Amino acid sequence: MRTIRRPHVQLVLSLSAALMGYTAITPTAFAQNVRTAQGDQNPVALQADEVTHDRTLDIVTARGNVEINQAGQTLYANTVSYNVNQDMVTASGNVSLVSATGEVVFADHMTLSGSMKQGALDNLLLVSADHSRTIARKGRRYIGTKGQQVNALDNAAYTACDSCTADGTPLWQIKAYHITHDEAEKVVEYDHAFLELFGIPVGYTPYLFHADPTVKRRSGLLFPSYGSSSYLGMFYRHPYYWVTSPHSDVTITPILTSDAPSVLAVEYRQNLEDAQFVMDFSGRAGGNDSGENNPNDDSSNAERGHLNFKGQWHINNTWRAKADLHMVSDDDYLDRYKLPGHMDYQTNTLDLEAFAGDDYAKIGMVSFREMRTLNSPPSNPIAAPNMEWTHLSQPGRKGGYWTTSLSLGSILRTDGDDPESTRVSAHTAWALPYVAPSGEHYTLTTSLRGDAYNVRNYTKDDGSEFSGNTGRIIPEVSMRWSWPFSNAGASTTQVIEPVIIASASPYGGNPDDIPNEDSQDFELNVADALRSNHYMGYDRVETGPRVAYGLNWSAYDNASGSRMSATLAQTYRTHGDKIHPESRGLKRGLSDIVGSISYDHSNLFDAEYRFRLDQNNFNFVSNDITASGGTDMLRLGVSYLNLRDEDDLSNDRVEDVEQISFSASSKLTKFWSIYGATNYSISSDDNDKGPLSMSSYAQYEDECFTFRLKASKDFTTDANDDDSGLTVMMTLVFKPLGEANYNF
Repeated sequence: MRTIRRPHVQLVLSLSAALMGYTAITPTAFAQNVRTAQGDQNPVALQADEVTHDRTLDIVTARGNVEINQAGQTLYANTVSYNVNQDMVTASGNVSLVSATGEVVFADHMTLSGSMKQGALDNLLLVSADHSRTIARKGRRYIGTKGQQVNALDNAAYTACDSCTADGTPLWQIKAYHITHDEAEKVVEYDHAFLELFGIPVGYTPYLFHADPTVKRRSGLLFPSYGSSSYLGMFYRHPYYWVTSPHSDVTITPILTSDAPSVLAVEYRQNLEDAQFVMDFSGRAGGNDSGENNPNDDSSNAERGHLNFKGQWHINNTWRAKADLHMVSDDDYLDRYKLPGHMDYQTNTLDLEAFAGDDYAKIGMVSFREMRTLNSPPSNPIAAPNMEWTHLSQPGRKGGYWTTSLSLGSILRTDGDDPESTRVSAHTAWALPYVAPSGEHYTLTTSLRGDAYNVRNYTKDDGSEFSGNTGRIIPEVSMRWSWPFSNAGASTTQVIEPVIIASASPYGGNPDDIPNEDSQDFELNVADALRSNHYMGYDRVETGPRVAYGLNWSAYDNASGSRMSATLAQTYRTHGDKIHPESRGLKRGLSDIVGSISYDHSNLFDAEYRFRLDQNNFNFVSNDITASGGTDMLRLGVSYLNLRDEDDLSNDRVEDVEQISFSASSKLTKFWSIYGATNYSISSDDNDKGPLSMSSYAQYEDECFTFRLKASKDFTTDANDDDSGLTVMMTLVFKPLGEANYNF
């Protein structure tokens, strides 16, 4: 017998009979000699405090901090013996085996052979690459029929949890008679599996399988969900996930119901080299809906379904196409079957865009569909085609630059008797910015705009009908002046900036025979007060001499990073205009005063107040306050909105709005959090007073499990809908296996 004692002896040998010719040489010379001579495809690198070779039995024994590397696997142990004749490795004492995939197996004792890919293990713990763990009384490693590595475990339990109960039981685990992990197929199979929560069995299945942690996608059944509603009765969903290619997949979900026809829903996702899209659709055959609110409605027994498509295609470095399209058989279908995508109205868009240097072009369409149950539903408009082109020139010698744009827009409606129009617009402007030595900023802008309209079935303000061609030409000149001042103190930096914008254009830029399709939602507010034209659309413009002026102020605390800012603005007009309802803030002479104040203190507290004051009596026309503050332990929020009744640009009366909202959230512990919010109308009109919505949830989340119980109540549910507006959902997430939802 020859014994080598040297701290951390490092050798390279083969699992063949490499030691048969072992001679008494120095450790370093031995290592080099074997490494050169053997040429084995699976050489072994051995490191230990002590290595002993029994020539008679041909057994190599390593003791003390033993580390063996072979074929991408590393074995650690206190003691390892290798029987050369039998090609058998036996390890004991703090044994761990690290595979090339990142898995680590801990055991009391291991007996391995075949490049450490076969053998038996006792009292083992397997830690996967995602830190999930499997324990077993006994285990076997063997080579499968296809030459793959297979790990078979008896009386085993799997969990992804670090968090345990007081007695050490994982929060959840799957126990099974046998667990088999096929490393080539990358699948884990369970024979007679029991799901335990807090050590209590809550589910059983004779067979279960899932992908191992190295797999990102794998076809198979996902977690089911179930619930009930007044329309569907009891319903059950069980989605199947199908990986159709490396770049596409499908989720197929049957929805089985007790009181209404069942539905099949499908979602298809595809990624291409230069495009990606998602398409989902569903359908049901006709049949009796025992939960139908109106059994005489033809839609009760009709085929119902929906189709959504969203995609983007990068055609080349210049052109890009986008689509977001929706189709549904009726207004209630998505909501009643609890399918995603239900909203007050649907918007369909289709765009082709071009980006080329300083040019941008777009051809597109937009359509709308009202989904609410209204007494007088509006006709659904279609804006098609919409075309625009914009060019921005390079600055000239003095810094001046040109902007040029062309656009075409057409408004169609589903009812042929409703107003329709087509517009062609051209606009060009030249701007010259200048910064004076004193720090004053000037920008001189001159522009010329022309609009041509073809109008059909339009009712003018005087009640007369108009169909025909009309248009306008609007030259404009404006000057913007600002002078920012900065004061950097020892602890605070302040910036104050007065702003004045003077503009002039001819009167009469809004003739009666031009319909207002895209500029109805106007209200003077602080966000767009300092502009020469306060309208965002094409159909309405500001004309005549006018001045907008205001003051911006901000202060920064250099130490804490907190920030406070304020803005105050007003407009002066030399004339009135009937297209501007005075209740919206713009008036002849001085407009209403708009402003905002905001404060943000290092994420501990933030608040913003926006307001509009009637310039005649300084009464508040609108107030909008939002504030939130606190830490993760307790954070509170409040908002208040008050809008005085006013006319919009379509001459419809908008009633008083006065609402208040509260919210509170708390991270009670490391894992538990709660949230609650309510929105309440405090209008002076008793018919409008009362709660609008409420929502709350309680959540537990740790590294392996999420439990969420969420409840919401919508008090504005359509009068013709038999749903109460109450939604209760419980979500269970078993990381990384999947999640299940239960609706009540």
